[in-house]
Amino acid sequence: MKRLVLFAAAALIIANGIDAAVAAERPIYESTGFPITAHQVSVIGAAHVEEAPSVSSLTLGGMPASPSQIQVLTAHKQLPGSKPQS
Repeated sequence: MKRLVLFAAAALIIANGIDAAVAAERPIYESTGFPITAHQVSVIGAAHVEEAPSVSSLTLGGMPASPSQIQVLTAHKQLPGSKPQS
């Protein structure tokens, strides 16, 4: 019975350690604004490679968006004398 409790305690400790190891996210890299993998970094070299933030810093209406998405989704200025398109 003593062994069973000991094995159960060891299993619990190992399981807690596994949860902590899985919770960590792998780093994301980018080169000149384009996302790349760690393998691509090893192939092309580390020049001009930065670790990308895990949270998007650009948002539109509270949702994450890329610079091109923001440019497409924002309202365009109307030129004087032009009719709005419907």
